[in-house]
Amino acid sequence: MTSSSAQPWIDLDVPASELRLDPTLTCGQAFRWKATGSSEWTCALWDHVIDLKQTQSSVQYRVLGQLPAARANVEEALRDYFQLHIKFDALCDAWAQTDPDFEQLRKTHVGVRTLRQPVVETLLVFIASSNNNIKRITMLADKLCQHYGQSIATEKGPFHTFPTLQRLNEDPDIEGTLSQLGFGYRAKYYAKTVIMLCNSHEDPEEFLLGLRTAPLDTARTELLKLSGVGPKVADCVCLMALDKSDAVPVDTHIWQVAQRRYVGRVLDPKEGPEMLKLLSQDHRDKAVALARQLKASKAPTTKTYEAAQQLFIHLFGDFAGWAQGLLFSGDLGQEPKKKPKPTPSKRKSTQSLPPANERKMRLRSNVKE
Repeated sequence: MTSSSAQPWIDLDVPASELRLDPTLTCGQAFRWKATGSSEWTCALWDHVIDLKQTQSSVQYRVLGQLPAARANVEEALRDYFQLHIKFDALCDAWAQTDPDFEQLRKTHVGVRTLRQPVVETLLVFIASSNNNIKRITMLADKLCQHYGQSIATEKGPFHTFPTLQRLNEDPDIEGTLSQLGFGYRAKYYAKTVIMLCNSHEDPEEFLLGLRTAPLDTARTELLKLSGVGPKVADCVCLMALDKSDAVPVDTHIWQVAQRRYVGRVLDPKEGPEMLKLLSQDHRDKAVALARQLKASKAPTTKTYEAAQQLFIHLFGDFAGWAQGLLFSGDLGQEPKKKPKPTPSKRKSTQSLPPANERKMRLRSNVKE
């Protein structure tokens, strides 16, 4: 275990209108940040343990500890991680021209950003997201780090780095180890993916990072070759780690958002032309065709997954993935109306639903292979 003393707080000089930590770090993108104080979040990244604090006017950071070999420029890494060069307000301005609802969303869900995360961590954590919820994904990520990562002692307790693919590949029975740690059927996905990447590439992390400069379809195709990676997981990795801001992960919930918010409006004789006014005629025709395809479908399928994805891209352009993320946060922020409690019955009741916040977590992370 490595330990070191905490460094002073440093201001990132970023207003809350551009970055708010709580919604950004808890909306189902990242799973290893821990709430460790009033408006404070802590995580081991880039061989450092980093503390973040939301203030009234900005976000501050400090380094709580680091490994001896740590070399990262933490401030530059954080600015890259939060993609602070991309202006959230400017994106909302553009999206509001297509959908005026973004004017309200930018006020109620201000500063919710899409992250640019380490690619190995994003890939392996989202493999765990299949048919899972945020609480359990977080638990599995923690177990992976505690067993294979390096520990760094801090004044807030020990934090563990995310393991490299090479470190995981050193385990001759990674599937058995992960099964014992509670990964269940996912253990074999990890074993196959780690072995495939390490056997196929001299530097597997460098290979994955190289997908940042590849076209979206190429990156997605390469990811889909890996065990445990379906279309949703591939698109999450593309959006949150591989610089594909137009990648739109679609699950059942986002499919419903597309149906409820956009299909009827695009096809409406009055509202449709206004919503599509900024598009070329060819893109207008495609958007209408996609909306018709979605309207005719009662449930998400492979084809309607692609149709919903393309509809978001046609409506919101190069940053459709960011728009989808904000729409998702806004949609979940609308609590359903409470129904009156049913009259007690002597009949044996069915298992009750989990709390509302747990249902939200499952909606965000529920994925089909």
